[in-house]
Amino acid sequence: MKSDINPKGILFDLWGTLIYNVPRYKREEYEPIARQVGRPAEEIWKKWISYAPDALRGNLKSGQERAFKVLAELGGPPEAAAAMAHFEAENLSGQVHFYEGVPEMLAELRRRGYKACLISNCNYLTPEVVERMGLPGMLDDIVMSCQVGLVKPEKAIYQLAASRLGLVAKDCLFVGDGGDGELDGARDAGCKVALVAQERGHAYRFPQKVYPYDIWLDRVSDLLNFLPDNAPEISAA
Repeated sequence: MKSDINPKGILFDLWGTLIYNVPRYKREEYEPIARQVGRPAEEIWKKWISYAPDALRGNLKSGQERAFKVLAELGGPPEAAAAMAHFEAENLSGQVHFYEGVPEMLAELRRRGYKACLISNCNYLTPEVVERMGLPGMLDDIVMSCQVGLVKPEKAIYQLAASRLGLVAKDCLFVGDGGDGELDGARDAGCKVALVAQERGHAYRFPQKVYPYDIWLDRVSDLLNFLPDNAPEISAA
């Protein structure tokens, strides 16, 4: 099943590709917070989502800071901020799991000589998750949007990740579940792309969308079946 794609580096998306979360709360459990704020839950969520771009670029440093901004706009009591931030944290990062075979896949890629870097569009909650899951020890580098101020599908974030590996984007394969237009961005940057269509990922949840890909993966760990057993040598600079 080997492909003719022979990258020197692998750039991985995070959520929906390497890891997934299981929300701890149901939507109706937000109602006590909504009553405290004095606004419908849907209105609060809509305002919360409006701050997502700032959170992804690192302009908001915590859920509490985000909650204070939402409450200031809606006229809600500041003391509701802690509960709002807790609800977000538990639902986004409280129960996080690797997809089956991910640690073993990353170890095998390293054994074969491939360089690997993470690229994640994420907010203030994800750096702690990445540390907790032990990913810094499994990858050669990590690029998180909230830390670098760049987001997928901007070409610069793929170029930055490649440079962290001592490579250029055209030497890399980007592997992701297709959210945020990330596959188009990776192609624009010069990468080959692999679409991961596994459960809970973006492509799995939105199969009606059209995604560019050079390799289709039913599971991210299937990537090993498409790559040579030994990575190409990286020339010294």
